[in-house]
Amino acid sequence: MALRLRRGTNAERQLITPAAGELIYTTDTKALYIGDGTTTGGVVVQGSGGGASSLNDLTDVTLGSISDGQVLAYDSANSYWKAVNPAGTTLGQLDGHSDVIYPAGGAGWGMTLIHDGSNFKAEQLVDSHIKLSIIGNNSSLLVDHQNNRLLGDVYGGDLFQTDGTQLVDTSTKTIKNMTIQAGDGTTAYNPTTKLFTGDIIGNFQGDIFDTSLSKVFDKTTGLWLGDMQGDIFSSTDDSTKIVDAYNGVFNGIVDGRLVGTMNGSVFGEDSALLVDGINSKITGEVSTQLGVLAGNIKMTSATSKNIMFLQQNNESNVLTITTENANGTVVFARNTQFGSSLASVPSTYITNYNDSTFNGESHIRTANSNNTANSGAGIGVLRSRGSKDAKLAVQTGDQIGGFYSAGYNGSAFKAAGGVRTIVAGTPTANHVPSDVQLYNTDTAGAQQPVLSIAQTDSIATFSGAIQLKVVADDTARAAAVTSPAAGMIIFNSTGTKFQGYTGSTWVDLN
Repeated sequence: MALRLRRGTNAERQLITPAAGELIYTTDTKALYIGDGTTTGGVVVQGSGGGASSLNDLTDVTLGSISDGQVLAYDSANSYWKAVNPAGTTLGQLDGHSDVIYPAGGAGWGMTLIHDGSNFKAEQLVDSHIKLSIIGNNSSLLVDHQNNRLLGDVYGGDLFQTDGTQLVDTSTKTIKNMTIQAGDGTTAYNPTTKLFTGDIIGNFQGDIFDTSLSKVFDKTTGLWLGDMQGDIFSSTDDSTKIVDAYNGVFNGIVDGRLVGTMNGSVFGEDSALLVDGINSKITGEVSTQLGVLAGNIKMTSATSKNIMFLQQNNESNVLTITTENANGTVVFARNTQFGSSLASVPSTYITNYNDSTFNGESHIRTANSNNTANSGAGIGVLRSRGSKDAKLAVQTGDQIGGFYSAGYNGSAFKAAGGVRTIVAGTPTANHVPSDVQLYNTDTAGAQQPVLSIAQTDSIATFSGAIQLKVVADDTARAAAVTSPAAGMIIFNSTGTKFQGYTGSTWVDLN
């Protein structure tokens, strides 16, 4: 039958005073204690049967609250060891010793004690008078402090300046924030401006960017996308100068196309000047019959007969189409559309401007010949609802189109009056019912009908009073209406009579 002792945790043990000879086993510290009848928690059993797990468990050691730098000192009055501060010094301070000198402000991180022959001084290893050379395991010199040289290989780890600026990133194999100097001491690359100012000799791979980080050369397409300044040399050993930037001369052959900006003149195979880079003019002919004369684009035929000029006049964003001959005519030989039918393209206006005096002549004319039908020339106006791409039928009250006149009021052109067509019913397959209106504008600029002619019954409706031709007497009537026709109406002041013509004679209507 097993013998079991009194047991519990070490904390529980310290709460009781075991009787003399009573054994206690701590389950957490696995120590054996025996009671003497007076000692709280009992006395630890020494020897192979038990032992102390810490200094404080020893019977002749009383640590109490301990701090860094304390040492064990024997207290003969109480017959035990205790933790005390070193005699004659402040806790943790070495500068209390006569042979230890701290710098002003105290010691700093990373300092070490260096003996100068008289005293120990707290110094940084980077101090100017500390000079150390480092020897490798193979007895080779790695750091030469006498000549300020690093002779050994460096493996792993990034490189930083003393202010924390990273110079080498080993994880990305990148050099950062470093200036590159040429052999003559001049700066070839400035990390602040991100500019290469030196020559590049040899093969170059990758894109090229300007100072604004815009790409000027694309390695994938092999195209120059920006301006270039400077000489260009051949890749052969003869170092032939292909581009002479100083003299503005190109000595090479272009095989392909140029994309970007080019400064200089262009000459043909016969040495004829095609592009005048000095005077910014195109002086040569192009095989598409498109040429340039006096700064204007000249469209020519195959027989070199001038047809039309395209030129920019003095007004901004204006393209003028005219002929070399002042009396010439610009001919559009096919259907001509101004503005696009696409919804993405904004609408446009057609303005015919002429400051000449016309007496009865029209500024806009249509001509129709070679037509055996009884129809003549006209101007058509098309109207729909919806959008350009999705048209919808017009509705009653919609204005289809018309003609209007406008006068200048000192600041802008304002509508005065005109003729318009108004939808008067539901559109059918072949017909859109409409009224034709003659209108003026009121003081607010709104259109006000004066005369409306209905298409359904041809009835004319006036918005105001009708004033007929007024004559003084029959003699004045005959002079005013030399060829009367049936249905004419006039007002004769003699007798204050409205008179109508029957086809053969004038009769009083009132």
